[in-house]
Amino acid sequence: MNEKIKTLVDQRLNKIFNDYPENVELSDLKEELSSDLMSSAEDKLIDDVTPVIAVEKAFKEFGDIDEVINQVLNDTHQSEHYKHAAGHTFNIDNSGISIDNGELLNINDNGITVNNGKTIKINDDGIKFGNLVINDSGINFKGNVKSFKKGKDEFDNYFGKEFEDFDDDLNNEDFNTEVRVETLPLTDEYEFDYADLNKIKINYKNADLKVLSTDDNKIKISEYMSRTNPNYQVKTDLVDGVLSIKQGEIPHFLPLKIRVKILIPKSYVKALQIINDSGNLQVQNMHVLDKTIIECHSGAVYLNNFESQVLLLDVNSGKLTLDHILAKKQLTINDHSGLVNMDTVATPKFDISSKSGSIRGIDFNGAGNIIVKSGAIHMNFAKVTGDINIENNSGMVKLNMPEDDSYKFDLEAKEGIVHMKQATNWLHDIMNLKEGIVGDDPQYQLTVRAKSGIIKVS
Repeated sequence: MNEKIKTLVDQRLNKIFNDYPENVELSDLKEELSSDLMSSAEDKLIDDVTPVIAVEKAFKEFGDIDEVINQVLNDTHQSEHYKHAAGHTFNIDNSGISIDNGELLNINDNGITVNNGKTIKINDDGIKFGNLVINDSGINFKGNVKSFKKGKDEFDNYFGKEFEDFDDDLNNEDFNTEVRVETLPLTDEYEFDYADLNKIKINYKNADLKVLSTDDNKIKISEYMSRTNPNYQVKTDLVDGVLSIKQGEIPHFLPLKIRVKILIPKSYVKALQIINDSGNLQVQNMHVLDKTIIECHSGAVYLNNFESQVLLLDVNSGKLTLDHILAKKQLTINDHSGLVNMDTVATPKFDISSKSGSIRGIDFNGAGNIIVKSGAIHMNFAKVTGDINIENNSGMVKLNMPEDDSYKFDLEAKEGIVHMKQATNWLHDIMNLKEGIVGDDPQYQLTVRAKSGIIKVS
């Protein structure tokens, strides 16, 4: 760390923060800004650049720090609003409006003062402009203020329009501190051997993440960020054959956009775990993996041209898309809410569950269970390899079975309607219950249960 840069950054930040109230949130923000600005300045400290110039460039590149402070204050205190402009601090809260802690302007239930009342003072006793006083005794230039009998309601109505635009401007919460970048700069790259690895564990809190295959024999990590602070860069660890790739520190107040690309050799065949709490996740062209676990709290998850012995997916909210997927032993999907789209998926055993949302599959191959508490199930089966059990508490179930298959079926909607369109040997055929056999040589059992809704099988 360059001590000169640290001193210069701290001096400038102290000057800025002196105009704002002291609290825990601003103290934390100040630490984040200091770390970010020092890192930026040190990156600019090349041969012909002095610490003073480097710090100046870092502050200029960062932008308006006052806007960031105002945003933090507004987010932290929803009933209070602050704005700093042209060397003055604006404050709006439940008690009134003030500029520079009431010294320049103060508006509250007691009245209005400008310059601590020396320039203007308006209250129930009268109106004072410098030494000019207007009250119920008349007009005088001695500065004496006596009782002013004009009603407060009339007073407020009179001045209402005068301060209308002023109030609107200070109440404006549209302080935009988003860092907008068309192309994020590459901030760091890493390479690892994979020969002795048993597992790769990737853990990001908030990033757009791509995991792709490569013909090279190295695992490669590339991070693209809107900020260059090394504290925000990836942290890696290798223990007992497990390579952990973890997102660096996340600033609490400063906006940070991250895109990550991780390349894994095609010849890697062991375990892969990916956790991405928030953001988009794309995994493509991975083959012959032993076990894959993917967890995502919110955002879109897209898997394409992917093969694993075991594939486990846990998505809290958002959209999950599987396109050309082979899970040779087992496919498990736990979707809390959102949309699950599957196209050309094959597995001998599947377990798919959703609390609320929609499950859709095209050219689906395999056998297993689908359980949905609330939502729609639309499945088009290309090939069925064993028994299929489907439960839906509330919503439609629509199934397209292979045309030439022979199977037993038991379809029941307790408070709904069942439609069975295939040629059938019936055991039961009533509005909410259909049971029987399709074909002459049944190879599997199709069971569908719904409490309410419609079941359609064709």
